[in-house]
Amino acid sequence: MGALDLVDWPAERTLSLAGSAGNLRIPLTLRNASDQPAHLAEASLAEVRLAGAGASLRLAPLAVQMQIPGHGVGRTHLRLRLDPATPPGRYEGRIKLGDLVRTLAIDVLPDVKLNVRPSPIVVDAGGGLAPVVAVSFENRGNVPLTIDVSGHYPLAEESPVSPDRLDGAADGDNPLAKIFDKLIGREPQPVLIPFGTLEMSMLGGPLALEPGATLVATVELKLPATLSPSARYHTFAPVYASDLHIVVVTAAKPLVMVRSARKPTGTSA
Repeated sequence: MGALDLVDWPAERTLSLAGSAGNLRIPLTLRNASDQPAHLAEASLAEVRLAGAGASLRLAPLAVQMQIPGHGVGRTHLRLRLDPATPPGRYEGRIKLGDLVRTLAIDVLPDVKLNVRPSPIVVDAGGGLAPVVAVSFENRGNVPLTIDVSGHYPLAEESPVSPDRLDGAADGDNPLAKIFDKLIGREPQPVLIPFGTLEMSMLGGPLALEPGATLVATVELKLPATLSPSARYHTFAPVYASDLHIVVVTAAKPLVMVRSARKPTGTSA
């Protein structure tokens, strides 16, 4: 290992990085001054700490597995693979690459990532105009979040005769085509017509959601009394950069009495 040296990273220089916890990479260029191949197996960030004295950025070693031929040069990018919930802040200290030691400063930036499930939530208006639903919120970022979806939100009716209704008909039952369309965002999208408002209330009030945590909130809805039993409705409640998507339908249609036509008087069967 004594024959290896870092190119463009002298011992007196501090390398500075900045980015989200899941997207940090250190560029490495190593020169082997010996005749024999050299191998770099791992790197250590145990001495890189928050503000120089706080929690260690990463305790477990990072696998490098880099082979440099004799009198050769090897290049790679060392992915730090940090916990997505790593608190934002400036981390300073020393990184160890075998026998090599260098100073490092990393600014982990705030990252807001929220998963809302299920998506969408389907509500049957036939069960009443004040249904209660359970919503799961997962904080996949590194900053605490406040979950509060109480309020009034626009409700839109889905047009049953939108021009893109037949866009996917040519694919038939081809599952591969449907998956491909979903990946590239080519799925037919419904045309939405403004209808009214939907009210949401979080039973228990706003909730704090720490990084890496998941909670289930109970949300009460108040649906308009003028919903059509044969239509579908959508509401999108913004929650940070995500949406709580509610779909309202009526599964069991109300009974409609069908009256038979009367025959004109004097006609025969």
